[in-house]
Amino acid sequence: MGAGIAQVGLTAGLNVVLHDVAPQASAKAKSEIAARLNRMVAKGQLTPERQADAERRLTLAGSLADLRQADVVIEAIVERLEPKRALLRELEAVVSPQCILATNTSSLSVAAIGAQCTHKDRICGLHFFNPVPIMNLVEVITTPDTSRRVVESALALAKALGKTPVTVKDGPGFLVNLGGRAFVTEGLHIAQEGVADFATIDRIMREAVGFRMGPFELMDLTGIDVNFPVATFIYEGLQHDPRLKTTTLHASMYNSGRFGRKVGRGYYSYDVAPTSLAETAAEAGSPHQDVCIALPEATAELTTFCQQHNLHVWHNAKLSLVAPLGEDASTVAARLAIAPSKLVAIDLIGIDRKVVTLMTPVGSDRLALRTLADCLRTRGLRVEVIADSPGFVAQRILAMIANLGCEMAQTGVGTPEDIDLAMRLALNYPLGPLEFADTIGPKKIHSILTAMQSVTGSDRYRPSLWLRRRALLARPIHERD
Repeated sequence: MGAGIAQVGLTAGLNVVLHDVAPQASAKAKSEIAARLNRMVAKGQLTPERQADAERRLTLAGSLADLRQADVVIEAIVERLEPKRALLRELEAVVSPQCILATNTSSLSVAAIGAQCTHKDRICGLHFFNPVPIMNLVEVITTPDTSRRVVESALALAKALGKTPVTVKDGPGFLVNLGGRAFVTEGLHIAQEGVADFATIDRIMREAVGFRMGPFELMDLTGIDVNFPVATFIYEGLQHDPRLKTTTLHASMYNSGRFGRKVGRGYYSYDVAPTSLAETAAEAGSPHQDVCIALPEATAELTTFCQQHNLHVWHNAKLSLVAPLGEDASTVAARLAIAPSKLVAIDLIGIDRKVVTLMTPVGSDRLALRTLADCLRTRGLRVEVIADSPGFVAQRILAMIANLGCEMAQTGVGTPEDIDLAMRLALNYPLGPLEFADTIGPKKIHSILTAMQSVTGSDRYRPSLWLRRRALLARPIHERD
C-alpha cells in the first residue's frame, strides 16, 4: 500500500519521501515503483520524460528525521493499533506543527491511533483501496478533533492524486467496509436458512440485479480469512446491532480454513474451471406450455406482468399467483386462506432483466410449480426456484443494502451522495444503497423490511429511521433534514 500511495504521488507531480524501518524494503519498493512506471510508459499512459521526472522526485529516507520537511505524512504500516500509535507519537516530534499526520488504516479507529498525540486536530485517515494506482476512491476519515483545515487539505490532496475523495466519520468499518456488510451477510443468512444454494443466490444477484459477482463469489475472492474478522469487528464495534450479525456458516468456513480462491476452496471448489462455478443452465420449458392462474392480490405490477407475458388469468383458476413484498409464501397462503397446494409466489425485482424468482408454501404442489416455471420460460424469462423465504432473495438483499445505507446517512457516517458514490467506486455496486432505495421506491423498501421483521420476529430487519420517515412522508430518499 505504501508503495502504491508513493507511486500515485509521483505521477501527480509531488515530491515523495519513502521510509521503512527495513532499508531493504524501501529499496524494493523503489524498484517496484520504477517497474510499474516502465509499464505505464509501455502502455502509453506516461511519457518517458515524465517517468524520469517522477523517479527523480522519489527519495528514500534513512530515518524518520528525513521527513521533517513534509507537508503530509501518510503511515501505511502493519494493521495494529500500538505500532501505529507509537509511530504517530514519533512523527509528531519530527514534523512541523502544520504537517498533517494521516493513517491509511482500513479498520482501526483513527481517534484511537492518534489518542496519545498532543495535536490531535491534525490527525485524519486517508484510506486508499488496493491496488492504489487503479482504485479511484479515497476515504478521508475525520475524528471529533480533526480540524476543518486538515479535512479540506486532505480532500485537496486526494484530488491532486487523481482520486475521488469522500468524507467519512470515524467508526467501525468507516464507510465502504461497513456498507459492504449487508450484501454478503444477508446472502449468508439466506443460505443458512436453506432457501437456496450458493450458486443460485449468486446467480440471482448477478442476473436479476446486475452485480458483477454474487455474495459468495465475492467472499471467496476477498478471502473468508479477511471478511469474517471484518464482519465480527464491525458487529462488535457497533454494539451488536442485529442488522450486522453474521452467521455460524460464516464462522464455520473461517474455522475450517476454507478461505476461498487463495487456498483453492471456499464456498466453491476451485479445482474446476471458474466459468462452471456458479452457472447452472435453467431447464427449458415445452414450447407449447401454458397455464391458467388466478390473481387474489392483483397489484398493478403483477397484472401488467401477466398481460405482457400472455398469461391466462381467470378468477376461478386452480393455481393462484401472488407477488408479496417481504412475506414468505406460507404467510400469504395463511393470510388469504388459500390452500398451500394452490399458491405460487413470484418476485418481479429482476423483471427488467427478464429474470423472475418463484417460491411456494410448505405443502405445495411441485408439479404446479414446475408447470408455471416451464410456462414462464417459454415466454423468454429466466426462472429461478427457491425454497420459501420472507423477501425471496433479491428483495431481501437489496432491502438490507438500502436500509444500511440509510442508517449510515442517519448516523452521519457520510452524506447520502457520498455513501452512494463510495459503494459504486469501491465495490462496483450497480447502484449505491440509497439509489437502490430510490429506484425501487422508499415505501416499497420499507414495506419489505417491516414485513420481514413481522414474519421473522427479528430486529435484524428493523427499518432505519431515515428510511421510515421518508417512506411515510413520500419524501426523496436523499433529502436531508
